[in-house]
Amino acid sequence: MTSLKHGIYLGLVFMTSFLVFFIVLTPAGIVTAYLSSADKDSSPRPELYGLWWHGKGVFDIENQKLSIRWELDWQGLVPGLSLVIGSGDVEASGWVGADWGEWRLADWEARLPAEVINSFLPQGKASGMMAITLDELHLANNTITAASGLIRFDGGQVSLGEGMELTVPPIHGTLAMDKDSPVLAVSGPEEQPLATARLSGKTLSLQVFRAFPLLLEMSEGGDASEVVFSTQHDIDLSGGYAG
Repeated sequence: MTSLKHGIYLGLVFMTSFLVFFIVLTPAGIVTAYLSSADKDSSPRPELYGLWWHGKGVFDIENQKLSIRWELDWQGLVPGLSLVIGSGDVEASGWVGADWGEWRLADWEARLPAEVINSFLPQGKASGMMAITLDELHLANNTITAASGLIRFDGGQVSLGEGMELTVPPIHGTLAMDKDSPVLAVSGPEEQPLATARLSGKTLSLQVFRAFPLLLEMSEGGDASEVVFSTQHDIDLSGGYAG
């Protein structure tokens, strides 16, 4: 009986050691090969190096090189990855994890050129740099359940069309939850409210106050707190803009 117990013990040690070796030391390149075989389209295969729990890679997305570094990082009992992402002038780093169907982002820092929003300006262009700090963001069942962070625009040139070029001073926004809804409040250099955006359910509401055109010298006066523009759109967090 003693020899049987000893054999079982050695067997468990062997199996445990084999599993640890196989899982922990699996090269990230094996994942690349699997993704390549699973993906039958003509997309370039990503280049991955290191181990699945600690490595780096390069992706080719729409003719843009995207570099990424990752490391397995548990926050309490929540498994996740610490990521560092870069592409040209875009830099971002932070943590992402999943907890019982809820996606979590934490401690994200990003810096990117304002040009990235030009695709959302049909007749305009923007220049300058933006900095984003996302302390936390929780997403469950396609609903944001927690959010906090800051966004800062260092100032720059904004063109709203031919002959409409404006110099925008530094502005910043604060992201926080208000009555179970995420709200982004944008303020000017003197902390004057410029605009607010609220996501209630699947409805994104935007309000712009007169203080914004006053700041841009597009208005000659009036009550700075007056709403001069408002709109609503449906947003599907599982698939993007809903129209």
